[in-house]
Amino acid sequence: MSLNHSELPSFPTFENWKGISQYFPVQNDSVWLNYCGTTPVSTYAIQMMNLYFQEYARFGIFAPSFAEPVIKSAIRGYLAEILNCDPSEIGIVHNTSEGMNLYSHSIQIPKGKRILVLENEYPSNVYPWEHWKEKGVGLEFIPLGKTPDEFLLNLRTELEKGDVYILSLSPVHWCTGIAFDMDAVSKLCETNHTKLVIDGSQAVGHIPLDFGEIKVAFCAFAAWKWLLGPLGLGVVYLSKEESKGFQLIFKGQASVVNDSNYFPYRDEWKPAADQFEQSTINFNDWIYFYASLKMLSTLGFSRVRERIYDVAGMFKVALHDLGFTLESDAFPNVKTGILAITGHKDPSKFQPEAIQAFLKQRKITTAMRLGRLRMAPHIAIEEEHVAIVKKALKEYLSQS
Repeated sequence: MSLNHSELPSFPTFENWKGISQYFPVQNDSVWLNYCGTTPVSTYAIQMMNLYFQEYARFGIFAPSFAEPVIKSAIRGYLAEILNCDPSEIGIVHNTSEGMNLYSHSIQIPKGKRILVLENEYPSNVYPWEHWKEKGVGLEFIPLGKTPDEFLLNLRTELEKGDVYILSLSPVHWCTGIAFDMDAVSKLCETNHTKLVIDGSQAVGHIPLDFGEIKVAFCAFAAWKWLLGPLGLGVVYLSKEESKGFQLIFKGQASVVNDSNYFPYRDEWKPAADQFEQSTINFNDWIYFYASLKMLSTLGFSRVRERIYDVAGMFKVALHDLGFTLESDAFPNVKTGILAITGHKDPSKFQPEAIQAFLKQRKITTAMRLGRLRMAPHIAIEEEHVAIVKKALKEYLSQS
């Protein structure tokens, strides 16, 4: 059974991006600049979900355009294209924390080894590793440094000590927007016999990640950031090499082969990535995610990334024009869609909480992270939105 594409809603290619914000109602009378945090729903996803609900109302789980195996195959196919991996290496979970915990509790790490995570890392990539401290495994933090190159020097120093079993890294720092050279990171890990695990929430859909080139054992990420998916849906990647002998710590109804036949009870487990889907899933979220990925695929995944950088570049110019300094000023040749504002030429005018509150009154959504004012645009942001934000900041500066 296949999806009836002739009946499913299509999405325009938007060759020059003009008018694409109309598909994102949040931008109608506001400016959403927290796409690396959460992403409001598009009208395209709403349209797709409405069609599914109409069919579900008539046919129940036999909705003809949305068979579960076909939707799952489509989602895996899109994600495999983004990550350059095999679809069988992709599993669907609820969030990054769940994926990281399931993996962390299902593996073995020799006593006396260390796990390294990034300084000021997001908790989803810290808490799931803490249980290892009670088992004689160290959990330590790598200094971030001020530039990607400085971070690599810090990482090399730690890995060359020879006792790091796992490096669990976010390729893009969620507070600063620093994007790391993952080719270099992967080579350092291979040279020092360290497994590379990735928290991809700030990376997938934002920067290129080629799992055919970089050696990654496991990755988990949220659907609702750069991939414009629903809250409460996440993805895991488990490499074929890591899958050998892998068995999840939990066994659920859907953990075994031929799980739709409930008797007799079974001992044969599904392939490793499939094991992460324990039982009945929230299929509504799958439809939402399918629509978002289909939209991004129509636009072109790499083209979307470049548009994110272009829009971030427009903001960077506007912010510099107003006298602001950015974290990314220290690494101008590294592409990132996260703008972390760190100061102003007049230090008295950089009060990030006050700026955030001022912008919020004008329906401009930003975030505060580590004393920085963070902005993260996406394809829904057009030139007029940049102008609105610049005008509001100019007004703030004139009053402060």
